[in-house]
Amino acid sequence: MFKSSMLQIADKGTAEERLWRAVITKTLEEWICGPLSFSRKAEEFLFEDKKDFKAVCSSAGMDPERLRKRLKTIRARGIQKENIPFRVRTNKRLAFPPASSMDQRAFGV
Repeated sequence: MFKSSMLQIADKGTAEERLWRAVITKTLEEWICGPLSFSRKAEEFLFEDKKDFKAVCSSAGMDPERLRKRLKTIRARGIQKENIPFRVRTNKRLAFPPASSMDQRAFGV
């Protein structure tokens, strides 16, 4: 979800900025889709932290106040875990084609 939105800026900036953007992306994923304990820690960091949040955003080349304002807008709209299907919140399973459509021959015989 967040990876696709981050692709626009993924190639921009230094390696250090890309690393810190990945940290922010992972924190956002944990806030939205993670287990409850991780979600609470991520929310505390994103909305209440005064020192580290600014340092991480600055290292990522992002404006911390603008990001926090946008996140508060998202939170106000009610983006909650309950609205996300369970399968999305966990590791995705591989989608295999139906058995009837699979070729029964072994090794191209």
